[in-house]
Amino acid sequence: MVGMIVASLAFFWWLIFFVFWVVFIYVTITIARGKGHSGLLWGILACFFPLITIIIVLLLPDRSRG
Repeated sequence: MVGMIVASLAFFWWLIFFVFWVVFIYVTITIARGKGHSGLLWGILACFFPLITIIIVLLLPDRSRG
């Protein structure tokens, strides 16, 4: 019984981690595209370094306004 509860909690935490990971990737891609940068490139980088990538994308200059 205790093992089942522990397994359920472990799954719950992995699910929360995965949802936040996907949200970070989506936000990074959206910001990068909005600033005129490659959403694909920044999305791939966000897969490996989500928090660092979103901070860098926020600091990038806006290339969409000429």
